[in-house]
Amino acid sequence: MTSSKDCDSHLSGCEDEIVEFENITVKLSISDAQVVAQIYPNCMTIEEVKKDIARKFEVDPKLLIICQCGKVLNDDSKLYDAERNDYGIYELTLGINEIKDAKENTPILNLDIYYNKSRLPDFITVHIPAEDTSDGNSKDIVVEIENQAITKPFIGGYRDKRTGIEYHDAFTLTGPNFQKFKINDLATRITQTRELKVKLNDTTADQSTQSFGDATNIIFVSAATDFVIIPRKYQTYAQKIKREDRLAKIVLIQKNFRRYLLWRYIKRCAAEYRSIVTDRLEVERKFNETEVKKRIYRENAVKNFPHTKEDFGLLYAHVEKWKQAEMKRIAKMYSGAPRLAEVNILLDKEIQLLNGIERQRTVVRKAMKDFRENQLLQKMGEPIKWIGYKDKVIEMDLIRTQRVRFLAEVLKDLKKDLPKEKRLSLLNSVDKLLEDEKDFPQVSELHDLIDREKNLLIFTKHCDVSILRQRFLIIFLDLIKFNKEGKTAKAQKRMCDCCKQVKSISEFALRTRQNAVDTCQLCFSLKTAVADNTVYKAILRSIQREERKHRSLASYAFILQEDDVRFIVDKIWHRHSFLSKENDINYLRLPRWIKSDDWSPWNCICLTETEARNHNTLKDLRTVYDEKMMLDITNRHMLAKNAFKKLQDVENDFVESGQWWEVGIKNKVV
Repeated sequence: MTSSKDCDSHLSGCEDEIVEFENITVKLSISDAQVVAQIYPNCMTIEEVKKDIARKFEVDPKLLIICQCGKVLNDDSKLYDAERNDYGIYELTLGINEIKDAKENTPILNLDIYYNKSRLPDFITVHIPAEDTSDGNSKDIVVEIENQAITKPFIGGYRDKRTGIEYHDAFTLTGPNFQKFKINDLATRITQTRELKVKLNDTTADQSTQSFGDATNIIFVSAATDFVIIPRKYQTYAQKIKREDRLAKIVLIQKNFRRYLLWRYIKRCAAEYRSIVTDRLEVERKFNETEVKKRIYRENAVKNFPHTKEDFGLLYAHVEKWKQAEMKRIAKMYSGAPRLAEVNILLDKEIQLLNGIERQRTVVRKAMKDFRENQLLQKMGEPIKWIGYKDKVIEMDLIRTQRVRFLAEVLKDLKKDLPKEKRLSLLNSVDKLLEDEKDFPQVSELHDLIDREKNLLIFTKHCDVSILRQRFLIIFLDLIKFNKEGKTAKAQKRMCDCCKQVKSISEFALRTRQNAVDTCQLCFSLKTAVADNTVYKAILRSIQREERKHRSLASYAFILQEDDVRFIVDKIWHRHSFLSKENDINYLRLPRWIKSDDWSPWNCICLTETEARNHNTLKDLRTVYDEKMMLDITNRHMLAKNAFKKLQDVENDFVESGQWWEVGIKNKVV
């Protein structure tokens, strides 16, 4: 082992490299059966190790060789540069160079010299074979040896005058006294029996006692149970009770025990709260991912297969976004004549896209028109049904419903593409059938169309009668809808200010913010075609759902339309959350501003879904919102009240008429 001075010298030599100092175990293998172990600092060099080993084996350090894995280690290298095994032990091989001079013999590494010259190391490595371990793997364990040698006291002895050697008595040559210890759980006869010993005691002096009795009788009083009482300071009963203070100790124990129970309960509740929050965040994350996937899937489906008004509105909105992005790009990259050329190219592309969307819309409208006509005829031809006695369904088939079913079958035959002979026979049968429909105002026009088509089929070889057939089918459908018994009221008509066409009042769009009925539904849809109303429709549904949960009797949420919600979000709240400024409209909602009042455009706030849930839990708004924010929200509410100033009158008519009872989602009455 190296001394502390040697370690200090090794540490000073390792200053140029920053290595954590530690003692390491080094195993030096001389042969397969001869291994020595030594403890060195990890910053010690191979040359210093050779000097230490050479001193212990009494050989020249220049003749020693230290190898690892067949590679000779340099004298300048440090021990921490070598490789260690899984147990942190450096395994090295120790050898001797052969002397070339024949006169001198090659020294031998003798372990007897090593162990006679060296003392036992403080650390040794014990190898445990695999069969002696619990997991079946062999282990090498570093064991520290403690030196517990005692300093023997000088009890007696003598010193040789000639040699000066000091000889102690034989007592000092023995080891320390053996301490007796008790062996527990020892089932023997010695531990199960008790040995009785008789011991005689005698006092050092005679003691006398005073007693009363006969002179002949001897009275012996034992003093074995006597005890000595030492008087202390006098205390009263109140002082004793105060010193013991049992009640306070009981209260202290109960208080600490209740404190422990409360601490355990709080810890358990905190763990449950963290678990609930984690689960909630995971559910929200999965829900958001699912919603994003659904929205992307829906947008892709709409782009490829549009079939509703909202789908075409989404396509128009995408075209408008693309146009705005292209306009920004052109304004940034071009100027002058090139800019005008790029704008013209962009206009041509936009016209092509809009024409393609409109062609698809025409095809879908035609298909939906035929489908709705079939639905209408099927509904008109159904018998009248009601529930009668004992919940029995009663059907009454009127002549009117039978007539509708018969004419519907004739209409299906008229729509078929038949040969000339069959077509002529069908027209003759229809002409005879129309003789019974003299009450219909346009029956003469039907006769005229039939005659014209018959003449064309008879006197011409190739003729186009598709226009005549379309006109005939339209009038024949009106014949089926015609009711002989009821008198239809004359519908009011009005001219549209945009397209300048006269249409019935039912074809005009009704809005909550309009001053007059001046725009038809077609023109209004063209105005709002560039907007995606799907998101605003979802916001309106969420408002109506919340109002149903609150059992609100107000009808503002049920009067508003998607266009009104778009106006509130875009114009009043500027299309972002009031708190976090989140501008993704898919996450925006319009909850109540004052929770106790009914929802209205002037009693709402634009927030995200998470913020809306937190806002609904507030009892006092002034604890969260400062005066500046409250003033800003009040100003926005005044703008909404001014924009929807006629909504109050519409709401009164809607509630007083009782129509709000019929409001529902997906044809479900509330």
